[in-house]
Amino acid sequence: MTGWLRGLAAVVMGLVVGFVVTFGIEWINNLMFPLAPGTDPRNTDAMRAAIAALPAPALLVVLLGWFLAALSGAWVATRIARGDHRPAWVLGVLLVTAAIGNLLAIPHPVWFWIAGLALYPVGVGLGARLGSGPVTPAG
Repeated sequence: MTGWLRGLAAVVMGLVVGFVVTFGIEWINNLMFPLAPGTDPRNTDAMRAAIAALPAPALLVVLLGWFLAALSGAWVATRIARGDHRPAWVLGVLLVTAAIGNLLAIPHPVWFWIAGLALYPVGVGLGARLGSGPVTPAG
């Protein structure tokens, strides 16, 4: 597999892993901390009120999910890229872009914006570092 193709595969697989982790943890979080019955997710004011009513642990679980998505996605991307960190950082940019879209679509408190966006580079950096371990040669 050529270098650029391996890098593309690394980013795509990292994204798949990151989204699966995010959706899985947010699904569990919704079971533990459901929104108020009748909340219309298309109504910005209703969502703002629903999120404001959530206990802090509910938002912390979402942040944990975002961090673990960045960590695991970067680990996978770096492993596929045979220790090259560049695909992990491309993945990180894509995950931050998705997070900003989410934050703009669903109102969150300011502290959540700051914490959420700060966790991505930490997770990507750690995941890339952990993924740089010994890589077995492959064809």
